[in-house]
Amino acid sequence: MAAAPTLKSNDPNARLTEALCTSLRRRQIVGSLNVALATAALIQNIVRSARYSTIDELLALIKSVGKKLIDANPKELAAANIIRRILRLIREEYRAAAAAQIMSEPSSAPETPFLGPTTPGISAPLNHYLSTVNQAHNQNQSPTQNSSSTMNYSSSSSTTTSNNYNNNNNEFQFFPTYSMNTSTQLSRQTSLSNFVAMRHSRAQLERSGSLLDMQLQLSQSTNNLFTKIPETPGVTSAGGMSRIDSEEFMKHSAKLKPVLIQAIDEVVGELETTHEDVAKGAREHIHSSEIILTMGHSRTVEAFLKQAYRDRKFTVVVAESAPSYLGHSLAQSLSSSGIPTILIPDSSIHALLPRVTKVILGAHSVLANGGLFALSGSLACALAAKSHSKPVVITTGQFKFAPAWNLYHDYAAVDFQGPGNVIGTKGNGGGGGKEGTEVVDPYFDYIRPDLVQLFVTNEGDHSPSYIYRLIKEAYDEEDVDL
Repeated sequence: MAAAPTLKSNDPNARLTEALCTSLRRRQIVGSLNVALATAALIQNIVRSARYSTIDELLALIKSVGKKLIDANPKELAAANIIRRILRLIREEYRAAAAAQIMSEPSSAPETPFLGPTTPGISAPLNHYLSTVNQAHNQNQSPTQNSSSTMNYSSSSSTTTSNNYNNNNNEFQFFPTYSMNTSTQLSRQTSLSNFVAMRHSRAQLERSGSLLDMQLQLSQSTNNLFTKIPETPGVTSAGGMSRIDSEEFMKHSAKLKPVLIQAIDEVVGELETTHEDVAKGAREHIHSSEIILTMGHSRTVEAFLKQAYRDRKFTVVVAESAPSYLGHSLAQSLSSSGIPTILIPDSSIHALLPRVTKVILGAHSVLANGGLFALSGSLACALAAKSHSKPVVITTGQFKFAPAWNLYHDYAAVDFQGPGNVIGTKGNGGGGGKEGTEVVDPYFDYIRPDLVQLFVTNEGDHSPSYIYRLIKEAYDEEDVDL
């Protein structure tokens, strides 16, 4: 097994990677959006300048960079999310390029097999009068055969029953075979009786076991259609993904690289407009004369409230969020925009919640189970909102959705900071306090999914129970563990 490609020490990309890892370790880059933008810029530079002979080498190279970023700061989940997103886009662009090359040689590629009726769950047997195969077969018969097998609908029931037996194998046919000549061609329009007849024949096939074989063949054909590429010169299948061989890939790598760079540009553009995209639906969630409670300084929440105030008039209550006191900057920004703002200490949250109509919070990262990490103090705010039956709305971008579950059980998943902001820097003992005193000062709190009613994202509104599905659609399963 060949070793995974890595960046050489004298490679400029290696120095850029090490600089980003150092910034993550020292928390010189904070905030999920800043981390995501820095990660996307690094990967784009690697794709632009790296040399690789196959697509697998490029994917392995990006994965190796992703592992370094995760090791530098495992608490910044946004870096790994962007790596997974770019890996999926590269595979999609590569498959599209490979399919375009194969389509350019239609003579050597086999035709797509017939996969049966287009309507799922409705299929008539071959001897049924609604079957298209039977219709084509009967049209190819001679006029003598058609006249001998033609059946009159007004005949007696005894004659019909006797004709239902096959002369070759003496097996009873539940649906008689009719001739489909031009003069007596039956209508195949959709009707309730036709639907019942076909469903009844489906039940007969299920009892005989033939329908199961048909469905198995159909499933295999469908899987082959989407997972296998027809064999053409210069194309091989290995590594679980159909791909062009090294020599053929090198011929088209110059054309494929700009496409990959453009795809990463789209990711960067989506990241840069996250706040505006989330704020587009603000007027649908905030109504006039409401009192909104928030805390900290989330730029997504700030853009959301400012956009909503263009159409609605409401009041915002901002908790100061000690010990960071980020609520001060948010209150100043909102008040400068003309929004009525009230700044309160964190200890007054529970007392003011009966007057509040809605709680809007930002998120640092969102987990697959619907839980999230938010600024320290958000958990107390969410618990108070639940006790007073107030809805909690989370505004965030989907790039923060991480394929991780229940990280609050892992004590190392919580990022802690020094105790100096809590107990001061003067005095004896560690952090300026008294000796023997342990001070816990986390950056973020974990909020359970049952405390959140709605996630407002740049791709729409989702409930906490649907987050896992969005994550499954956004990332490839093989990239969950980088």
